[in-house]
Amino acid sequence: MEMMSYASSSTTTTTRVSQGCDVFLSFRGEDTRTGFTSHLYEALIRKRIRTYKDDWSLEIGNFIAPALLEAIEASRYAVVVLSSNFATSKWCLVEIAKVVECMERRKLNVIPVFYHVSPSDVRHQSNCFEQGFANHEANPEITPQKVATWRSAFAKVGAIKGLHVTPDKNESEIVSEIIRRILQDMQDKSSVNLSHLTKGLVGIESRVNEVINKLNMESNEVRFIGICGMSGIGKTTLAEVVFHVIQHKYQESSFIENIKDISKDHNSDLCKLQQKLLDDVLKGESISVRSVKHGQTLLMTKLRDMKVLIVLDDVNHADQFMYLAGGREWFGAGTRIIVTTTNADLLNAYRVNETFMCEELKGEEALRLFCQSAFVDGHPKHGYENLSDDIVKYTGGLPIALTVYGSLLYGKEEKYWKDMLKKVQEYQHKEVLGRLEVGYVRLDRHQQLTFMYIACFLKGRDKELVEDILTDIGMHSESGITDLINKFLIAIKFDDCVWMHDLLQQMCWEVLRRESQQCNGKQIAIKHRHDVLDILSSKPTVCLRFFTKSI
Repeated sequence: MEMMSYASSSTTTTTRVSQGCDVFLSFRGEDTRTGFTSHLYEALIRKRIRTYKDDWSLEIGNFIAPALLEAIEASRYAVVVLSSNFATSKWCLVEIAKVVECMERRKLNVIPVFYHVSPSDVRHQSNCFEQGFANHEANPEITPQKVATWRSAFAKVGAIKGLHVTPDKNESEIVSEIIRRILQDMQDKSSVNLSHLTKGLVGIESRVNEVINKLNMESNEVRFIGICGMSGIGKTTLAEVVFHVIQHKYQESSFIENIKDISKDHNSDLCKLQQKLLDDVLKGESISVRSVKHGQTLLMTKLRDMKVLIVLDDVNHADQFMYLAGGREWFGAGTRIIVTTTNADLLNAYRVNETFMCEELKGEEALRLFCQSAFVDGHPKHGYENLSDDIVKYTGGLPIALTVYGSLLYGKEEKYWKDMLKKVQEYQHKEVLGRLEVGYVRLDRHQQLTFMYIACFLKGRDKELVEDILTDIGMHSESGITDLINKFLIAIKFDDCVWMHDLLQQMCWEVLRRESQQCNGKQIAIKHRHDVLDILSSKPTVCLRFFTKSI
């Protein structure tokens, strides 16, 4: 069976051609298989560069197996080792013609190695190559057009500046130079790729680089990295960009998004997530997950020798961690697991190596993101500068709010802007509130009560005072505050005051307003903390009128 090889922790593992690879090796087996090509192949594997090398099985009868041509299509680089008998093989010439076709059509990077042959002889098909082409031309089963195609491909590869191996040169130095060129080109393309992927994403490049630094790509250890922050802050977007920038460095990769939404029905949905992860990294293998325990066993046994990149997006329960990435011993050396969550406690419980904290956009970055959605050229129109500043200020730098409001205001007249500003000061757009409410819904009832109480009365108060008040009404103040901090719903500022994002506070008020619509019209004015507790603790929901003055 055709195979493509990779590096693992201690052995060489294999996977199918259809998965794609970094390097395709083209060579004449009788000339270099056990010498130069073998050394080059092993060096590529040691550097964890995914490499395809045909070992005997693909030249069958009078045709070349389609899988070999597919391997060339799927590769990013082709190293063509041109040796004295290369042109005697029809299959080598079919390969080189396909390499040139891919080079011209999709920028396949070709590195010729002139192994004990002259580049000039390759370009002109002379000397040691002359007889090989003459034999093909004399073969009645090969059309003149096909031979002409091979000659043209041969000449084009010969014209590429490659590496010339002569008897007096150290072959290990040539191998090292090939590796250096490939790795350097990969690195350069990653930088270009980052610029492309982050187009239109304000302030994200520095954050992407910081996460990549935390991943410590050169280490062979299995590393877990957390990306956490409040809902709507941009965790998933950041993880997506990092994933696409670095995924080429891994044997296989999987991005599992919206885990909290998918895994509501515990067992069956976790099985689906395990199945997706296995399908992503074991393409071509027919494996069916029968239960979460079975899926756990499959992941542990199938991935332990593979270097993989996995993103678990929006994890909110320990079981999701346990059954999808339960331990470092599940994975091969060099594996990276990125987890996004609004719950820092989960990351602490599973001892992630490092955590990146997503924060709101500040100043110019927040204004730029808003303007990209609100204006054609990404800059405030004349007369809209102050209105833009006011909208941005009210969003508190939350990316989801900046994008939503920018889109709503795009192309609208000044009067519409002023009306919208008035509205957002009274209540938030339902899309923004809906995203933020996710964090509230995940809380247990005790945590919801604590959160509502702080939102209605205690925001901005001294932490010690807040704890005293919560204790006074029979709530577990210290643990309740810690829970909310770890879920990024509140924070303790430098002056030791309890802080909450303005939009989260608005979300709390909107939840209570919505609940009030279910009642019979009775209104109660919230003037004291006990009113809030009584209302939230009671089963009948009553209409509320808010008085936001301090207690």
